[in-house]
Amino acid sequence: MGTTEVTLLGLIQIVGWIIVGIRLMNSCNVVGVSNGWLAFIPIGNMTRWARLAGANPWLVLLFIIPIVGLIISIVWLNRISESNGTKSPWLWAYVVSLVIAYIGALAFGGTGMLLITIVGVLVGVAAQWMIFDPEKPIRVGGAAPAAA
Repeated sequence: MGTTEVTLLGLIQIVGWIIVGIRLMNSCNVVGVSNGWLAFIPIGNMTRWARLAGANPWLVLLFIIPIVGLIISIVWLNRISESNGTKSPWLWAYVVSLVIAYIGALAFGGTGMLLITIVGVLVGVAAQWMIFDPEKPIRVGGAAPAAA
């Protein structure tokens, strides 16, 4: 894979990070979770996921353990999607996007890897876009959502 492909993949991931960060920050602001701007910081965004899921943000430290972090992120997204009513396809789309991205990165080389990874990233961004919908009320830890 050449520098053009790596650059393209990096740009797509950066744009996806910004899009999901804006959506997560807006969801935090609507619900009343403090420091919504942490949605743009690599570890800080996971602490916002934890707050929205009603979990302890210190659990983010478990993301150091490879598979544990993936499982925790899926559990948190499940809690968030259940609380705002978007559970059915979007959580599974996120899980499939993780699998697609890892298969693309591990199993293929060159353009095949690039295309499969791009599809995985785009599906993951779309799934998170739908789960972090500020228009749908999220009950943080079972509490009623804050008024806008």
